[in-house]
Amino acid sequence: MKIVSFRVRKFRNIQDSSEIELTSNLNCIVGKNQSGKTSLLRALHKFNPHDKQETYNIRREWPRGERRKQNPKQVVSEIKFQLDPAEKEHLSTLASEKMTTDIVLVTKDYEGSLEIYFPEQPTLFPDRLHPNTIDRICADLPKLSEPVAEAFSNVVHDCKEELSRLAREGRFSSLTACKADHDAKLRAGMTQGNPSPQHQNETTFINEHLTKIDQISSELQKAPTMRREAHDYVVSQIPTFIYMDDYREFEGTAILDQVRARQKSKQPTADDETFLMILELAGLSLDDLIRQGQSQQKDELHERQLNLDDGARTLTKDVAGRWGQNPYQVEFRADGQTFFTEIEESGKQIGMIPLSEQSKGFRWFFSFDLRFMHDSEGTFEGCVLLLDEPGLHLHPGGQEDLLKRLDAYAEKNALIYTTHLPFLIDLREPSRIHVIREDAEGAVVTDDLSASGPDEKLTLQAALGMKLNQHFLVAQKNIVVEGADDFYILVELSNLFHRSSKQGIPNEIEISAAGGASEAVYLATFMVGQNLETVALFDSDKAGREAEERLRTKWLTRYKGTRSRTILLAQAAGMDSQEDFAIEDLFSESYYLERFLESHKEKIRERGIAEIKPVGNGLLCNRIGRACEQAGILYNKGSVAKLIQRDLRKMKDISELEPQTIEKATKLIGSLCSAFQR
Repeated sequence: MKIVSFRVRKFRNIQDSSEIELTSNLNCIVGKNQSGKTSLLRALHKFNPHDKQETYNIRREWPRGERRKQNPKQVVSEIKFQLDPAEKEHLSTLASEKMTTDIVLVTKDYEGSLEIYFPEQPTLFPDRLHPNTIDRICADLPKLSEPVAEAFSNVVHDCKEELSRLAREGRFSSLTACKADHDAKLRAGMTQGNPSPQHQNETTFINEHLTKIDQISSELQKAPTMRREAHDYVVSQIPTFIYMDDYREFEGTAILDQVRARQKSKQPTADDETFLMILELAGLSLDDLIRQGQSQQKDELHERQLNLDDGARTLTKDVAGRWGQNPYQVEFRADGQTFFTEIEESGKQIGMIPLSEQSKGFRWFFSFDLRFMHDSEGTFEGCVLLLDEPGLHLHPGGQEDLLKRLDAYAEKNALIYTTHLPFLIDLREPSRIHVIREDAEGAVVTDDLSASGPDEKLTLQAALGMKLNQHFLVAQKNIVVEGADDFYILVELSNLFHRSSKQGIPNEIEISAAGGASEAVYLATFMVGQNLETVALFDSDKAGREAEERLRTKWLTRYKGTRSRTILLAQAAGMDSQEDFAIEDLFSESYYLERFLESHKEKIRERGIAEIKPVGNGLLCNRIGRACEQAGILYNKGSVAKLIQRDLRKMKDISELEPQTIEKATKLIGSLCSAFQR
């Protein structure tokens, strides 16, 4: 089952988190410290933890100040799951009607009771036996052995039909009340006269039939209903929820007999628990290691080291290199009662280094991989991973590496992590980002980025600049373009229009470049989410049209009252809306080709090419790109754009532009300015 949404209520500082939809396997919850991020993950973790001792505690976790309202039946977490095809197929065999839904809602209250619901088909699993179950149990009624009288056979048929009807009606207790009536009816239909084979068969059947009625009644009353069968199956399929905060690390060293003493007194530390888990994963026995360490016999000590070597190889095989980071080898050593863990990274000629001397980031990953392996029972998949503020110790570059690692974790698992760090906000998909904030009623989670508080807005705005490595400011009014080429040309055209006393883009409007059409979508989305007035300008090609539609229909509609909008270049420049058009198409083919030849002259000379002409139809830059590909030349749009930028800077008046460029540029700038006035 795959988690698709969740909701937490009445847990610590959370009254009602609201339903949080998860549109992908990787999801981020942004919030300041003390906003309720940890409470949210803890509530989810206790929904189905690997350690079943982790239960809700109403005395400690019920919201403060509401003691009189405590209710053990209060649902804490409700989670919607999507069934996979095999799960749906199995449940279909248990259902009372054709199953068309693949969504199941599971709730858990403070008492720990799990309940299942199918919101789209609430009558799918009624609290009665499935007809197939009844037929299977009733099929155990004795069968007649021939010969018997026809009249007796007819009475037998009627008796069986009555039992089946009562069973289907759920009147199981009425079955045994039928015994006397069936006894009388069956005996009345028996063959009369002296004992005969018929008479003997009929007598045997009556005795077996009356005995079976009691057995069938008992079996039917014990048999699970459709609801119970569905409940038990769904609960068995719930994924394990694994929680880890930033401090669950293993330093690599342990004093064996001290660990055992704390274990026996039921006071193990977090390091002890991680160490014991490592021994379990490596197939090593704490008691054996202690006993062998106390021995003075060389054979015992030698055997201990052999076991340590084999355990280290076992762990290395299962964990190291699984997620694509630098592969490493684990080694265990022991001196008396002191246990050491050392690591050797492949490709580094520095030998074994104690785990305690590895970077904090490596220790965190190492510890998490071990916990993940333990709690997923070695599968590394099908779990819900809950990471509370990961990467606090990492520098910005390391935090970006962590995002890549989280992608790997999320390939076969759902992953939810919390953060207040700009570099840990994954901007590739705005729908992955949720904001947690506190209001008068408690912590609430939303994917409406405009509803975030000042601290969350600061984090999101910092992510805008930092993640995209921009040197542009985020202003109240913004134009988002697809790339640097658009930025260079649009800015210089606007400046030229200003110098010519014509309408240019006002100075209060900042222009920001994304890294392509899809990246422009989430950059614009974040700006809109921060209540910034934003116009997104897209090329009129397949990628640009798809991105424009996505931003306009999926995101802008979510922010009621927004003054932001999207624009396609062809319409903005006064061209046919069906025509492919990019920023380069503002200029004539001859002018652009001249700048291309100038910027690529060395490459052209090296190839010994006399002439290059655009190939095919569509965008001018694409036509030149095809010509370059045929000629074996690497085409660099950016170098051409910089030469155009140079030309525009040198011009004193728009009259120096070609007439067709003046016309198109005037309409484009006018369209952008008008967009902010609507």
